[in-house]
Amino acid sequence: MERLPKGYGEVQAYYFWKKHRFGVMLRDNLKFHNNRGALQLEWSFPIIERVSGYVQYFNGYGESLLDYNHSGNRIGIGFILTEWN
Repeated sequence: MERLPKGYGEVQAYYFWKKHRFGVMLRDNLKFHNNRGALQLEWSFPIIERVSGYVQYFNGYGESLLDYNHSGNRIGIGFILTEWN
């Protein structure tokens, strides 16, 4: 029986379209029976000059050090302030 290597992997990608930014993060520990992976989706979009909105969805393990061993499912919203001249 062939075994897969034990380790961790994380891939992040972003796509820019007009003034919108879409992001995805995939994390996996490459274990089939005790998988502790995660998925994060994010979207930022312009609201007014120098202020953007932000939406993030997270599902999986390890969003923070406090819940590294617990699976979570969260949606967050907020604002992004860009550089002021």
